[in-house]
Amino acid sequence: MRKRRWWVSPGLTKRNIAICHKECLCMRMKLPPIAAIRAFEAAARYQSFTRAAEELGMTQAAVSYQIKLLEDRIGVPLFVREPRQVTLTAAGRKLSPKVTEALDLLGSAFVEVARKPDLHLIISTLPTVASTWLVPRLPSFQAANPEVRIKLHTSNDSIDFAREDIDVMIRGSDSVLPEHEVFSLFPMEYAPVCTAEYRERHAIAQPADLLKVRRFGALSWWAHWLTGAGVENGNDDSRMDLVIGVQSIDVGLTLQGQGVAMVMPIFFADELSSGRLIRPFRHSGRDNRSYSLVYPKSRRHSRKIRLVREWIIAEAEATRSAFATIPV
Repeated sequence: MRKRRWWVSPGLTKRNIAICHKECLCMRMKLPPIAAIRAFEAAARYQSFTRAAEELGMTQAAVSYQIKLLEDRIGVPLFVREPRQVTLTAAGRKLSPKVTEALDLLGSAFVEVARKPDLHLIISTLPTVASTWLVPRLPSFQAANPEVRIKLHTSNDSIDFAREDIDVMIRGSDSVLPEHEVFSLFPMEYAPVCTAEYRERHAIAQPADLLKVRRFGALSWWAHWLTGAGVENGNDDSRMDLVIGVQSIDVGLTLQGQGVAMVMPIFFADELSSGRLIRPFRHSGRDNRSYSLVYPKSRRHSRKIRLVREWIIAEAEATRSAFATIPV
């Protein structure tokens, strides 16, 4: 019989190894009850025992008991209890994101094992991003990843990943939270667009001339762009009698010769390169935000999220490169 050899570093003996192994097992055995961990995670997320109880289908007293059990187990308070609210202690704030990540990772593992081979991916995106950029490109993703079945959700509202069945979202970077993983796709760079015929018909020669015509798009973008272009009274919205909030619809009206739209030109590269739309002025408005791919950090190891993340980032880079070649 071959003897088992112990390969040890200086100062590390068989006895030390055995002690370390035993201590590791003990640490694993001391993991608090999963009910207490779930109660803490929900209460920390809501900063409320009552709302945590509603989500978990427990009574408030049961949530409070489970958290007290957890605090007794680890030996430190996790919440400051006040008459009408609870707040996390420093230890609670340190523990909360790690517990959330651990539970999400555990849940994802069971879901992916339990599901059929097909992976169901739900993407929430802004309507304009969906219609002008994402949807036309999705067939290439599905051809490369036939096992992934996609459901598209369009909305301008931010997403609470803890409460909604959404895997990833594309939103403005001002909609993200510290627990989100964020990849910038398109910087928010906007400019007015119209048809060449509309510009000639309304004699649009200077930025101030835009105050005299019908305009579509975000009021804040128009005010910022006009001010940056040196136009006085840039906040004048008297010719903005129809505010829709969807760039693709604004451009549809513009293509019909009904006005000038303030949009992100990168989403309308085909119309600009073909001459169906023009940018009457070179000036662009910018801010520090961007349209970004967002999902919880706790789900970054999910296979379906990794697949769509790599694809979307590559497509966005290709779009930016192609747009840079279009003359203004």
